[in-house]
Amino acid sequence: MSIRKITAAAAACALLLCGCGNDIDGKSSLKTVGTPTITAESEAEKPVQAAAGATVKCGMTLYKGETRTLDFTKSKDAVEPVIVSSDESVISVAGKNITANKCGSAELTVTVTDGEASFVTKIGVDVKYSRFDKSVEYTAAGADSAADAPGFILHTELKKGAELQLSSEGGESVTYSSSDEKVAAVSADGKITAAGEGKAVITAAVAGNGKTSEMKVDLSVYKSRSTKIADSEINEFFSQSVFIGCSLGVGHSMYLESQGEDYLGGPLYLALSSYGIYNDDGRNGPEYQLSYNGETAPAKELLKNTNAKRVFVNLGTNDMYGDAEYVSETFIPYLDGIREENPGMAIYYESLTPVYIGSETDYLNNENVDKLNEIMKGYCNTHPDVYYIDISTVMKNNNGGLKDEFTSDYYVHLTEEANEAWTKKLISYVKNQLVYEQRAEDAVTTYEEAGTENALADAKAALSKLEDGQIKDALQSGLPS
Repeated sequence: MSIRKITAAAAACALLLCGCGNDIDGKSSLKTVGTPTITAESEAEKPVQAAAGATVKCGMTLYKGETRTLDFTKSKDAVEPVIVSSDESVISVAGKNITANKCGSAELTVTVTDGEASFVTKIGVDVKYSRFDKSVEYTAAGADSAADAPGFILHTELKKGAELQLSSEGGESVTYSSSDEKVAAVSADGKITAAGEGKAVITAAVAGNGKTSEMKVDLSVYKSRSTKIADSEINEFFSQSVFIGCSLGVGHSMYLESQGEDYLGGPLYLALSSYGIYNDDGRNGPEYQLSYNGETAPAKELLKNTNAKRVFVNLGTNDMYGDAEYVSETFIPYLDGIREENPGMAIYYESLTPVYIGSETDYLNNENVDKLNEIMKGYCNTHPDVYYIDISTVMKNNNGGLKDEFTSDYYVHLTEEANEAWTKKLISYVKNQLVYEQRAEDAVTTYEEAGTENALADAKAALSKLEDGQIKDALQSGLPS
């Protein structure tokens, strides 16, 4: 066990726990919270501090609607702790149970009496709204709940590499220790660093008035967290989508159909082997145009009749009759036309896939394909509600060409395995987008209810992770400029 000790002259000690904010891959880690003003009632119920060895301060996050049982260590002379909330409308108390009633901040004052000495822990609580997260359970004591010294146990999580800072003011003696420094190290000044995956207990032992109280951080360190998006949500998303493609799209649509009638919600697929941007307007005859519900017309016209919310576009193989810049000059007006005729429809541009090395032509070659993808990526990044999905990288071999196992004709057409990889990339992209959007919505909801500066900062940070578009605009409208 590693031990770090700090001594000071004063008879009382204040210990503050703070940390960092949310991570998209996981739950919220702790962050500094403003200390709310204690009500007169709360002050009246506090024991006289002269008999106490220390006042300990820490922070925690709960999510609206949760009820948690606080966890304590308890010596043989200690009585049941007394818990008082500064704002029962935010955090209410029933015995050792606390309930997060609404978004906001409140302070819990927790008093443990051990013989003639009283030890106080003040917990600054941020209540947030989250569809995904739950706070760490407080009922299962990862730290020893039958220790000799009374005190409070904070159960929490940190992502590997994150930090939590313990700081103290005054105090007869404060000693920090870690049960496993390979998981979480603690420095002489109380900084906790999440070093490796696993569990560790950080103890801050505070001496005073001949007694010792311990504030323990029961810490789980994780590498990454995945947020669950239900299959039904993915299916609903794609069921409201249209796919446009050429011969590669024909193959991809056949793959989707082979997975079952309702796979990905059974999206509409408009694909034709001979289809390309150049002949979208019918200049080469209607047999080279897309059709829907008996109508043959340019794609931008057909999309108006689909009632779809979004369109996925995978084209270009039949249009590589010049360098990347030349082709982009036909591609960009094509996408602009879709946007002009369908202003509420989001556009997802799927990158061109690689060519099998040995079958490249003057213009349909991997260098030109990569250049076009970069141009189109730049276009997507500068146009609201137009998104770039990279489906080509997963299909490349070490030389940048189409993988052997992904080519059906040693040219550009794809195997079932390639179509599976393509589909997985689409699903992964959509899942991440849905998570970012939901977290942004949750953060804005938290701010609208809590109205705190911390909540506003969290909402702005969450919105910064969204690409420009109607969803982001709608959420930002609820925040002060």
